[in-house]
Amino acid sequence: MKRWCLWFLLAPQTFLVAGLWQDAGLPPLDMAVLACLYLSFFAERRALPWLLLGLALGRCLVDEATLPVQVLVLGVPVAVLLPLRTLFFGQHWLWQAVAAALCAIAVPKLAGLCGRLFDQASATARLEASAVLWAALLLPPLLFVVRRLPPFRAFEEAA
Repeated sequence: MKRWCLWFLLAPQTFLVAGLWQDAGLPPLDMAVLACLYLSFFAERRALPWLLLGLALGRCLVDEATLPVQVLVLGVPVAVLLPLRTLFFGQHWLWQAVAAALCAIAVPKLAGLCGRLFDQASATARLEASAVLWAALLLPPLLFVVRRLPPFRAFEEAA
């Protein structure tokens, strides 16, 4: 029970921390991409729907689109990457960089598509080449760190 309380208190706040990171002048971090990588490759499978809900709530803090749209924006890349878990389980930096770049392209495109489909504009629907590059370079090492911090550590699936 304690791990779930920590998850729903701390995981949504990571999106606000990413905004502070960017406001400080550091390279942009897309927490949606980091969340997709964590859920796809490391999170407990039986807890995925509730973990996804907590992260979608966090994305609602920084984007105008509603919760169902955020669940779709985060859930579709997770569903696509989840079957690759058996091949790339563990800290394989090259595959994580490729997956991060692909997610950094897919998440804004999905946000724009869902925004048009459901008539809810999304502030994160624009794709920037620099964001894709920074996602590929920064997110695999950051994922290594995040996996060892609460609340993410409590939901890591055993090898």
